[in-house]
Amino acid sequence: MDSIFMAFESIRDKKVRSFLTMLGIIIGVGAVLILVSVVQGYNADLTAYYEKQGVNKVNVTMTNYDRTNSTDQSGEFMEWVDTALSDYITGVSPSYSTSGTLKYYGNSNTTAKIYFGNEQWSACNNFVLNEGRDLTEMDIEGKNLACVIGSHVADSLFGYRNAVGETLMYDGHPLTVAGVYYAKDGSAEESMDDMIVVPYTLNRQILNTDAVSQFAVKVSASTYMDTVIDAVEDWMGENFNTNRGSYTVENGNDAMNAAEDETASLQVVLGGVAGIALLVGGIGIMNIMLVTVTERTREIGIKKAIGAQRDVIVSQFLVESTVLSGIGGIIGIIIGYAGSLLAGKLIYDLILFPEIWMTLVAFLFSLLIGVGFGLYPAVKASGLQPVDALRAD
Repeated sequence: MDSIFMAFESIRDKKVRSFLTMLGIIIGVGAVLILVSVVQGYNADLTAYYEKQGVNKVNVTMTNYDRTNSTDQSGEFMEWVDTALSDYITGVSPSYSTSGTLKYYGNSNTTAKIYFGNEQWSACNNFVLNEGRDLTEMDIEGKNLACVIGSHVADSLFGYRNAVGETLMYDGHPLTVAGVYYAKDGSAEESMDDMIVVPYTLNRQILNTDAVSQFAVKVSASTYMDTVIDAVEDWMGENFNTNRGSYTVENGNDAMNAAEDETASLQVVLGGVAGIALLVGGIGIMNIMLVTVTERTREIGIKKAIGAQRDVIVSQFLVESTVLSGIGGIIGIIIGYAGSLLAGKLIYDLILFPEIWMTLVAFLFSLLIGVGFGLYPAVKASGLQPVDALRAD
C-alpha cells in the first residue's frame, strides 16, 4: 500500500512529465476502442443492409441455352418446393427484375426496379405491407394488371395522394396499385424502396417471354439452409436437362457471411495497428522509469543501507510504472467511449459503445504494458549497491 501512495506522490510531483509518459498509453487504448467500435458499427450497418434484403434465402437460377426450344419448369419447381420442403421454408417465388419508366399523369420515375413475383414474393424478400393488399394467387392465375409498390415509388408518383386503387403506366402497360409497402431503406431513389412487384405471369405480356429463370426460396431458419440447398441440388440434378442449359443454387447468406469475415479481419488489423501505439507508450514508460531510477539513486542507496530487500525496491518502481499505465488506460477508455459515440453518430447514425469485454482487455493490457516495461528499470534499481548508490550526486 505504501508503494501505491508513493507512486501517486511521484506522479503528482511531476505532473507534466507523468502525463507525457502516459500519452502513448492514452492514445493506444483510445485508438483501439474507437477503431474496433467503428468496425463493429460498419459490420452492424452491413448486417442490417443484408437483413433488409432478406436473409436465409436460397437463390436458384435456371439458364436455357435455346429459349425457343426450352421447357418452362417454373410451375413444377415451385410446386415441388412448396410440397416437399414445407417443413423448412416460408415461401418460394420467382425473383427476377428489369427496369423501365413508371408514369402517373405528369410524374415519372425512371430508376425503379420492376420485379416479377408471386403472392409469396414479399415474404421471400422481407417486404411488409403498409396500405392496401399484397399480390394474391388470383392475381397470378388471372394475370391481373396489378402491382404493389415501394414507398419511394409511392412518394415520387403520387405524393400525398393515396396510391391504392390508382393506375400507373409502365412502358405503356396500365397497372393498378393494389398496395404499398412500408419503407425499409430510407425511401430514397435507387434504394430498396424504389421498386414495384407485378405478377410473374405477366412476363409474356410485358417481357415477351414465358421463361422464368430466377427464384428465391425463403428458408425458415439458418439451420435449415444446408438441408434446403442439398434438396434443391438433388431436384435439379434429376429434373433439369444440363444438355440444354445450366443451373446454379446459391446460399443467399454467403455474401453476408463473407462481409462479416472481412470485417472481423479488418478489426484484427486495426486493433493491431492501434496496439503498436500501446507498445510505443510502454517504451516511453520504460525510458521515464530509467530516468527516475537515475534521479533516485541516492534514495535507493539509503533504503538498501537500512536493510530494504530487493523485492521492496522492485515493487516500489514496478507499482509506479503500473499506476502510470493504469491511469493512462483509464483516460484512454474515457476518450475511447467518447470517440466511439461521436464516430458512430457521424458515420453510421448509430449509438456505438465499445463492448465491456473489449474495454476490460484494453485496460488489462495497459496494466501489463506497465508491468512489462517497468520490470527492467525496477530490477536495475534493486541491483544497485548501497555504497555506489550513496556516492551518487
